[in-house]
Amino acid sequence: MAKFSSSQYKPTEGVIVRIVDNDEVLTIDYQGSMTNHTSSLWWGTAVGYRAMQMASTALSDEYLWSRDHLIVVSGHPGPGVLDSLNYVTACADKKRITVMQNPNCVNRCNSEMKFEWWISDKEKTAHVKLREDFVPLEFYQLIDHLMNDDSTDEDQRRFELFKVNLSTRLWVAALDDNFTVQYSDPLNVGEIPSGHEWSLETA
Repeated sequence: MAKFSSSQYKPTEGVIVRIVDNDEVLTIDYQGSMTNHTSSLWWGTAVGYRAMQMASTALSDEYLWSRDHLIVVSGHPGPGVLDSLNYVTACADKKRITVMQNPNCVNRCNSEMKFEWWISDKEKTAHVKLREDFVPLEFYQLIDHLMNDDSTDEDQRRFELFKVNLSTRLWVAALDDNFTVQYSDPLNVGEIPSGHEWSLETA
């Protein structure tokens, strides 16, 4: 397997991320992850993609990270998030992604969602987590309210505006201002990190 220096091929710059696939360095642009998404999924797409940019720096020490052995666990089941994860890592295509399904939520956000991901190669796992205070309490309260029958069109408009603002903030600041990384032992396909108890779905 070919190895590529991470000093020569920077793992991430601006809106791009680089990753090795079949002995080739791929340069992936965020715009490509937006191809199949409407504005309603922009926030999920953005946070998933930025999380993978953070993973690229975390797993590219001396050499650029590679798709060959990557395994992903997502604490967030949103479709925009998962599409961005697969767009960068191809783990869903290779049946190497596990989604932690909140029992109170099926494929959409609510206040119990986890904005955190575990990306594992053969040597270690990078636990990437969005900063705790990045998403305001009002956002979580609003998305819970939208699940009720008494929500209004105005509530939905406020929700969309929230997502636009969050997406913008995510791109303005440096990655390590918004995400943290911790390291642990490598994971196997279908395995979740110790201490995280939700039902699972392996894509």
